[in-house]
Amino acid sequence: MELAIDPGPEPGTYAVRVLRSLSGDQPSGTIELDVDALVASVPGLEASVLASSVSSRRVMTERETAVQAVGAGLFGAVFSGPVESAYRASAAVAAERGRSLQLALRLNAPGLAAIPWETLFDPASGAYLSRKEPIVRWVPGPHDPEPTGLDPPLRILGMIAAPRGLPVLDVEAEQRRLEEALRPQIDAGRVELTWLAEASWHGIQDELLAHPWHVLHFVGHGGYDVATDEGLLALVGGDGRADYVSASRLADLLDEAEPTPRLVVLNSCQSGAASYTDLLSGTAAALVHSGIHAVAAMQFAITDAAAVAFSRAFYASLASGRPVGEAVRSGRIGILGAGPDTLEWVTPVLYLRGDDTRLLDPARLAAVTPPVPWWRRYRRVAAIGGAVAVAAGAAALLLPRVLEPPSASTEPPDGATTTPAAAPFEAVDMAVPADQAWTPTGVSCAPGDVLVVTASGVAMHGTDPTATVTPDGLAEPWFHQFNVPGLPDANTAGLIGSLDEEQDFFVVGSGVEYECPRAGELFLGINDMGLEGNSGAWSATIDRIDAD
Repeated sequence: MELAIDPGPEPGTYAVRVLRSLSGDQPSGTIELDVDALVASVPGLEASVLASSVSSRRVMTERETAVQAVGAGLFGAVFSGPVESAYRASAAVAAERGRSLQLALRLNAPGLAAIPWETLFDPASGAYLSRKEPIVRWVPGPHDPEPTGLDPPLRILGMIAAPRGLPVLDVEAEQRRLEEALRPQIDAGRVELTWLAEASWHGIQDELLAHPWHVLHFVGHGGYDVATDEGLLALVGGDGRADYVSASRLADLLDEAEPTPRLVVLNSCQSGAASYTDLLSGTAAALVHSGIHAVAAMQFAITDAAAVAFSRAFYASLASGRPVGEAVRSGRIGILGAGPDTLEWVTPVLYLRGDDTRLLDPARLAAVTPPVPWWRRYRRVAAIGGAVAVAAGAAALLLPRVLEPPSASTEPPDGATTTPAAAPFEAVDMAVPADQAWTPTGVSCAPGDVLVVTASGVAMHGTDPTATVTPDGLAEPWFHQFNVPGLPDANTAGLIGSLDEEQDFFVVGSGVEYECPRAGELFLGINDMGLEGNSGAWSATIDRIDAD
């Protein structure tokens, strides 16, 4: 649903127009909104959001009450009368299709851009909109070509700017946290992460000229220059101190790249904040207006735990072929898992030009071949004359050895017999259809054996051509009603396993090491009771490490 909010006929009034909706309705109306009061409340709101990361409660805190009050006030003002009817009808259509409803806001009055629309709260459903459906801030541009899907892997250029004189950033820790957050996607071959050696103007320019990048991920300090009315990022200057780069200058720098990066992620304080007077002067909005397709940014300061949780879920969603708006919503849900009381899911914002699209083409994702995992590279070796296993322990697994032939005669002593070594298990590669409850693998195991399963690719969950799903499934709790018995809280439509198709259900996802509790045959399936309409298949590899 696309909504435009323009200046109204009288001071303090605004015109609301529904430009597109799933219901087909396009109503309009005039609302009253005290933008001055809302903007004045933002500092207190930011303090509440940050404080929530360390709070402990049993009932709703005063902090959340304040956030909810702002969100309910915004919802009541904008979604009233025919506009509310169009919204609820569109949400119903989306729900029938098993999808969420993206809300695109065209904020054409400058003061509106400074309001935290991500707090929108629907009292009727008791839900925050941004946690149930993507909310994007649409920014106009001189031309909005439809971007094409990119070939995986998603190439990310990471940069950490830690100039002297600003709050200290632990560069190694920041790198480690992002690498750990992206590790599953890197190991699956869907993401490549490269670190820029020096987050300076010339360092960025050299890298943009040398290689193509899909995503730029910036970690550092940002702010807003009231004097020039423009967003700022702090790069590292020639003297090691902060080189404050305005949004307009940064846009020119990124334009050096061919092609221009599709997405910029600004993990810096106030990188998503907008001016009260200039709609496009915020760093994120200015970058999108200059030609970047999408910018995910932070409208408030954000804690390390929340930033890591956002990145992990955000990039996992992108790497599974979901649109950018859905990925930001996944990031919000990731932040919710960082603590029971946190309100930091309000902090991320998404600025977008044109229609929301997937960065990676789902069809091309299906062809991604993950790198050979360590357990396939280092296999156990048996020797004649006994059950000698080179990889009997962790150290031996990681340090493969060459077995030298014995110097003495290999003939067995009188009366002895030679026990032939068991042939090593050969890994099984297979397809797991999404429209079949269980698929036999032909792999049996004994108690104590370890089955190592990895999976990749995308399948179709339902008949909607956009409803792609990876082996990790759908994390949204709404879908759990379709889960198979025994896995009520697992991701819906994800890859699962069982012994003998009848018990010992477990989650496989993109990879698992499962120790068999008993003898049985491995079956793989999908965590979905409604198989009708599903199509496609995932690629899976099964290896077995026999119990010693």
